[in-house]
Amino acid sequence: MDRLLNTCAWCNKEIPEDVEVFGFGAKSQPGVDFSEQEGTIIQLPLALAGRTVSAIVVTSDSEAKRDGYDFAFLACSQKCAQSLKEALQREIDLIESVR
Repeated sequence: MDRLLNTCAWCNKEIPEDVEVFGFGAKSQPGVDFSEQEGTIIQLPLALAGRTVSAIVVTSDSEAKRDGYDFAFLACSQKCAQSLKEALQREIDLIESVR
């Protein structure tokens, strides 16, 4: 788990300790319960991007959860963070289009 906490969720490169980390939160789809995985890192497949990304499932007592987020993502750069956000949005758009 420690290795994943130091790995970019988008490009999978190790993030050195002395380098700035970029992070953001995301919500899960309504009705999906991740309470059993709180505080762990899960792998989320992104079909359209053809890759799997690591997501931290926030704990119920965290600031991220109070802000309405279910996941936290870490990235090594603004470029990777933006690419990941865009890929997540494409997946959400696909899911919503088939509902």
